[in-house]
Amino acid sequence: MTKEKIEQKVNSALDELYSKDSFLFEQGLCERCINHKLAIHLEKQDIGKGYFVDCEYNKSHLNGRTDMKRVSNPNGNYIDIIVTKRNGDGNDDLVCFETKRWNNYNGRKKDRKNLQILTGGENSNGVRFGYKFGFYIIFGKTRGNTKIEVYSGGRKI
Repeated sequence: MTKEKIEQKVNSALDELYSKDSFLFEQGLCERCINHKLAIHLEKQDIGKGYFVDCEYNKSHLNGRTDMKRVSNPNGNYIDIIVTKRNGDGNDDLVCFETKRWNNYNGRKKDRKNLQILTGGENSNGVRFGYKFGFYIIFGKTRGNTKIEVYSGGRKI
């Protein structure tokens, strides 16, 4: 799937989130709650045959092993949302998301570094992840204030 097609699906899911679940932002609910609803709207976008949308994913299935997902933290990382086939083949990891709320943003270098590693960079142990695209979403209080950065090949594009 192309970057443009995935961006269109992500934007449609965000439009739905802000349209149908605006109370999450109005009431100041936590990032995990917002991510859950975004994941539901992403699933409705039919990202691809055989793909699953999962929240707070903390496992790696690489080289025939299942282990903690160690991206930038040696004790493991929780990736906010991923789109994968869940089959242990890193080539079937499609999209990963790191998100922050507008009032909890503070420049988050760690999240950007995670996206660089997950989309083609290497962690400190030399492990390569294979997500085709990564999205850094800074949820605005309104849809118009939401910011998106896209990563691929280990860099922001």
